Amino acid sequence: MTMAGQEEKTRTAFLALDFVTYIVDNYSHDPAVVQHASQALKGARTAGLPVFHVVPGPMREQIHPELAPVGDEPVLAKTSIAAFATTDLHERLREAGVGRVVIAGVATSGTVLSTARWAHDIGYKVAVCTDACADPDPGAHAALVDESIFPESWIGLWRIARMMRSAEIGDLNA
Repeated sequence: MTMAGQEEKTRTAFLALDFVTYIVDNYSHDPAVVQHASQALKGARTAGLPVFHVVPGPMREQIHPELAPVGDEPVLAKTSIAAFATTDLHERLREAGVGRVVIAGVATSGTVLSTARWAHDIGYKVAVCTDACADPDPGAHAALVDESIFPESWIGLWRIARMMRSAEIGDLNA
């Protein structure tokens, strides 16, 4: 139960999407995306957030070294663009009591967009770590994460998600 004017605390999970070497090297417009995603991942771990790595099934063993899972962090193998359709991610998040997801990944117009929309549609609060996402097309990335690019468009992730930077991750469960 919450008191008037107070938002109920929501447990947050961090989703690292498609951070495999091949995808990062070939589908990222931003050479700093791995550094930012690594910073976001470190912040998530420090804050005690559950972390889930979701990658294409055939690339499961190719996770970028700077984003490698630690401990019991699961690596889910997907066979679709979105992280939910062909994995048990939703069930795992529910079991962990998660109501909000923070998404980082490559590519913004692919796995990030698909996963964010799916998460939103099934009831999660969604945040996108904009500097920990990249796309082969910098214009597509900008259009999805920056409201000023196409403010009247419905394509923007900012319509369904909070846009944040990697340095903000540690503040989520505060």
